[in-house]
Amino acid sequence: MPEHLHLSGAFTNPLNKSVNRRSTSSPAPMFIMDREGRLLDSQGSFIDEPQTEPPPSNPSANPPMHPVKRLPDNFIDRTTRKRFAETVVRTSKTTSFSHVENEIAWRYTIYPVFSADGTIGHFLLTVRVISTETVAERKIHNNLGAITDLYDAIPASIIIVDADMRLAGWNRFSRDTINGLSDLEMQGINPLKRVHPDDFAEISRKVHDIIHFDVEESAEFRMFHKKGPPYKWAMFRGKRAIIENKPCMVAVVTEITELKEAEEKQKKLQEQLLQYQKMELVGQLAGGIAHDFNNALAAIIGNTELVLGKLDPSNPVVSNISDIHTLALRSAAMTRQLLAFARKQVVMPIVFNLNEAVSECIHLHQRLFDENIHLEWFPCNQPLMVKIDPAQLNQILSNLLINARDAISNGGQIRIDCRHVHFDQADCNNEHSGMSPGDYARLSVSDTGSGIDVAILPHIYEPFFTTKEVGKGTGLGLSTVYGIVMQNNGHIECHSEPGKGTTFDVWLPSHLECSAKEEESAEEGQLAMHRTETIMLVEDEPYILKLIRDILESHGFTVLTTRDAEECLQTADEQEHRIDLVVSDVVLPSMNGIEMSRLLQERNPDLKLLFMSAHAPEHVSRQKKLREGVDFIQKPFGIDDFIRAIDRVLNTHETQL
Repeated sequence: MPEHLHLSGAFTNPLNKSVNRRSTSSPAPMFIMDREGRLLDSQGSFIDEPQTEPPPSNPSANPPMHPVKRLPDNFIDRTTRKRFAETVVRTSKTTSFSHVENEIAWRYTIYPVFSADGTIGHFLLTVRVISTETVAERKIHNNLGAITDLYDAIPASIIIVDADMRLAGWNRFSRDTINGLSDLEMQGINPLKRVHPDDFAEISRKVHDIIHFDVEESAEFRMFHKKGPPYKWAMFRGKRAIIENKPCMVAVVTEITELKEAEEKQKKLQEQLLQYQKMELVGQLAGGIAHDFNNALAAIIGNTELVLGKLDPSNPVVSNISDIHTLALRSAAMTRQLLAFARKQVVMPIVFNLNEAVSECIHLHQRLFDENIHLEWFPCNQPLMVKIDPAQLNQILSNLLINARDAISNGGQIRIDCRHVHFDQADCNNEHSGMSPGDYARLSVSDTGSGIDVAILPHIYEPFFTTKEVGKGTGLGLSTVYGIVMQNNGHIECHSEPGKGTTFDVWLPSHLECSAKEEESAEEGQLAMHRTETIMLVEDEPYILKLIRDILESHGFTVLTTRDAEECLQTADEQEHRIDLVVSDVVLPSMNGIEMSRLLQERNPDLKLLFMSAHAPEHVSRQKKLREGVDFIQKPFGIDDFIRAIDRVLNTHETQL
C-alpha cells in the first residue's frame, strides 16, 4: 500500500476505480474516509450512517470498493476515526493504531489522500485482525502456567487483599516462608492481623487508601515471621488492581530486618559521635576555665596562708581570713572536678585490687547515708587488678553514691558490686559499641530510687546539668565521673527507668601486673626552714610569681624570677653561681616549661626540676616523668605542700627528664 494517494481532480469515478483496483488486491477491508471521520461508499454516500438518498438505478456502474455491506458491530467509532484523521492532517504521515473489542484485536491504518493543490481532504482506511485468540484462551496459555510459576519463584511476599480486607491471593514465598499457614488456614482471614499491633493502624489506613482511592503507597512495618523473632521488619509497596470487577490491593512485601538493624546501629554510632564531640568541646571550655580559676585560687590560698602565719591568732580579722581560705579550698575542689571532666589533670595511676579499694572507699562513705538507706557490697570472688589514680576512683564512687542517695526519698537500697567481664569483638559491635575487646573490671552502683526520665538521660554527663534543687548540687558529679572514666580508657553506661531506680556500670580495663606497693623511699627530712639553695622561678602570672617568691624567700632560699622561657635561658647563661632547682609553670608564652628545662639540663645535667600547673595539657600528661609529689605539683596548693615538694625534689637523686 503506498504511503500517500494523490487526486488528479475532484472526488470522481476515475479515482474510485483506481482505489477499487488497489482494494481488490488487498486482503483487508478498505474504506474512504473524510476529515470528519465519516466512511463513504463508491457513490459518495455515508455507509456508517442511515441513507438519505435512494440507491443508484444502476448499481453495477460503480461497484463497491470491498464487499462490505455494513460495518461490524465492533468497528472503531467515528470520534476516534476523526481524532486520528486530524493527526494525519497535522503530520501529513500515515498513522496506525490498535483496538481491542469483544476480545479481538484489530489494526487500523489511515493513509492521507492528497488533492491536486496539495491539501488532504480524504483518507484511505484499512482494517485487519491482529489476533483472533480470545482473552479466555490467553488465560489458559499464560495465567495457568507461566504467571503462576513466575509469582511462586519470586523471593518476596506477594499478597492480594480485597476491599473487605480478606486475603484474595498470595504466592508460595508468602505462604511457606513468612506465614507458615496453608491456603485453607488463611481463607477469609485479614492478613493485616499479621502486622505488629503498633504498626497496624497505619498499614490498615494505607491499604484502605490504595483500594478505595487508587493511590500507590509504601511503608515500613513489623510483621509476623514464622522463623522468629516473631516480628521482623518489612517494607511493602502496594497498588490497586481490578480483579473480577472488584478493586483489590496487590502488594510486594520484602524483609528489611538487617537493613533496619544496620540503620539503628548507624544512628547509635552517630549519636555517640555527636555526644563525644559535644563533650569534647565542653571539656575544652571547662579546662580553660579551670586553668584560669586555679591560678586565681592559688594566689588566694597562698596569700591567705601567708597572712594567717603573720597574724596573732587573737586578731579579730583572723576569722575572716580563715573563711576566705576555706572557701578558696572548696572552690579548688570544684575546679578539680572540672579538670577531671575535661581530662586535663595530671594523674598518678597505680595498679591495685579494685575489690580492696572499693571496700576502703565504702567504709569512708558510710557517713553519707541515713539509717533508712541500706548499703550492700558484693565484691568479686577473684582479684580485679586495675590501673587508675586512687583519688580518681574515690571521686567516681563519691559522686555515684551521692547521686544514689539523693534519688532515694523514703528509704531504699544501694547495691555496689564488682565483676570480671570479657568482651569480644561481637560484643563491642553490638551491645557495647563504645568499647574495645578485652578484659574489664566492672563496677556497678545501683539504687532503688526515683529513676531518670528518658528525656533527661542524654544530658546527665553534661557539666552543670542537674535536676536537683538550687543549692543542692553543682551538676559536676556525673561529668566528673565521665571524664575520669574516659581518661582511663574505660566506659560508662546508665540504665534507668522512672520509679524503678538507676544503675551505673563503669568498666575499667583489667591490668595484668601484680599489685605491689612501691618501696618507701628514704624517710623525708624535716621541712626546709632555712635553706641556702638557689632556685630559678619561671611564672608568667605576676601575682603567682610574687607569691611563690615570697614563700621561698621566707624559707631562706635565694630566688631568681623570670616570666618566660627566653628570659629564663638568658638569666641562666648570665648567672655565675650554680642554680640548684628550677620551679617552672608548664604552660609558658613562647616555649613550654618541659622543653625549656631540657635545654637547661643540656647545660647543667645535675639541675633539678619542679613543675607546676593549673592544668596540664594533653602533650604534658603523656610525660611519664611528671609525677605528683616528685617533680610536679598541681595548682592551687598550700604553702606546706609546696615546701614539701621542694624538699623532696632537692633530696631526690633523679634529675634527667
